Amino acid sequence: MKKVWCFMLAFGMMFAMFSFGHQVAVASSIVEDDWEENVVSVFVNSKEVFFDSPQPPYVKDGYTLVPFRGIFEALGATLLWDEGTKKITGQLNNRKITLRLNEKTAMVNGEKVRLGVPAFSKYGRVFVPLRFISEGLGCQVFWNAKERAVHIFSLQGLNVTYIPTILNVYTNDYRYGNYFEVANRYMFADQGKIHILESYDGKLYIHHFDPMFRSHQQTVIPMNLPIFGGFHASDDGYYYVVYGANNNNESNSKDVFSIVKYNKEWKEVGKLRIRDVYVTQPFHASNLEMDNRNGILAIHTARLRYTSEDGKRHQSNISFFVDTKTMTLLPKDSYQWPNNHVSHSFATFVRFDGDRVVYVDHGDAYPRSIVLQTEEDGMITNVIDILRFPKVKEECINYTGAKLGGFEVATNNYLVVGSSVYPKNPYRLSEVKNLFIATVSKDAEDDTAVKINWLTNFSVSSGKSVEEVHIRKISDDRFLLVWSVDDDDGFSSTFYAVVDGEGRLVKDPKKVGIPTPGNMHPLVIENDVYWYSSSYVGTFIYKLHLE
Repeated sequence: MKKVWCFMLAFGMMFAMFSFGHQVAVASSIVEDDWEENVVSVFVNSKEVFFDSPQPPYVKDGYTLVPFRGIFEALGATLLWDEGTKKITGQLNNRKITLRLNEKTAMVNGEKVRLGVPAFSKYGRVFVPLRFISEGLGCQVFWNAKERAVHIFSLQGLNVTYIPTILNVYTNDYRYGNYFEVANRYMFADQGKIHILESYDGKLYIHHFDPMFRSHQQTVIPMNLPIFGGFHASDDGYYYVVYGANNNNESNSKDVFSIVKYNKEWKEVGKLRIRDVYVTQPFHASNLEMDNRNGILAIHTARLRYTSEDGKRHQSNISFFVDTKTMTLLPKDSYQWPNNHVSHSFATFVRFDGDRVVYVDHGDAYPRSIVLQTEEDGMITNVIDILRFPKVKEECINYTGAKLGGFEVATNNYLVVGSSVYPKNPYRLSEVKNLFIATVSKDAEDDTAVKINWLTNFSVSSGKSVEEVHIRKISDDRFLLVWSVDDDDGFSSTFYAVVDGEGRLVKDPKKVGIPTPGNMHPLVIENDVYWYSSSYVGTFIYKLHLE
């Protein structure tokens, strides 16, 4: 960006030398006084703002100054300019500000305030103090000294906290092409604090924050096996972490899974090692989900199996039930061919519904569908295809054109969310996916009970596609949906909505100008939802209030 500005300035100076001699000094003063060390970048709702001005935003005497029209437009505020009185009036979110050129007083919602620096005219543009404009209109403003960047967030109901803590795992980590992958970070609340857990470089890093994110402590523990699978904060007061190890020699005596029980101080208090379960690679080409009830921990994930008769190692799901009091593995009919077998299973979710266990898998062959299965007393009692994918000539093809985003239990229904090319757009001829929420009655007997509500309707020509989808429970009949819409230009927008237990919208979709949660479940605390974005310059914590 600096090179672009330098070119513009150089061109302007050359033009001035040949046209209006007195303008050479003006252009020169930009370079001498305001350029390089004083120029800043401005981001509104995570998108950089580019100003139509010969002078970019800059800092002078501790104040960031920007061309007034560009910042009002970027914030989505209404703007009035009175040429006669040189008065600027802006309105946004029921807030109104007025200020005049060269005056150090302004009005915010009818109250007089004093400015550190007034609005002024420079190089044919009116410049205004950025923080006053943004905060006066009800926005949050953050200054990043390291990058010389100003970040502004304008969404009502959104509270943003910037912390300089640099986390180990960046948050642009949602990778789900044909198949999903395990999450390497979690956000959870416990003991009056909010925690972020990261798996990184053979260790678990657990960051502890007070609810306002003003204090930060860290716990670091070694991983029990080389591969991280997943984390679960149980209502029994303990934490459970699943680890794994590759077993390429197909040894029945090698530990391939380890479930470790930790207390609140992250001291190991129990452990279960699992072997001889027909696994060469744990968590292969899928994620891992856990749930617990009455001292039983359910684990649902996938694995690469032992070599089959065809000489290949195939992928399929695998599930475990653990007695958390004794940390022993509860018996299952088979791990080679379990009763809830799906192959390939490219995403896995599990929830308890009373004594019933409910699985949802993204299958590409057996079956070729997003499939829901219920289990009671160790027996599969129902198998329901939520969304069937067209069959193809190839005997086995990983592509389904869909992504399974999540699954939750409502009072009367099961809710399954995701995105899919089919049936809205031509199969294998388009990559445009639309968002769906499927409801299945708990007493459903077959696929005819499935009701699918398509929440977007993007056509092939729209250039838009729903790629990342999340569902989180607020209450038994209120659920949060978060999703991304990606466009052909490489930009992504984040949306959220609230649905009831029937899958109906109770809060219309709303665009939020922040990054998506990535490969992490958003944290729900009553009517507040948390997630974060992190990079090498620090971390932004997002708190979204649901009315």
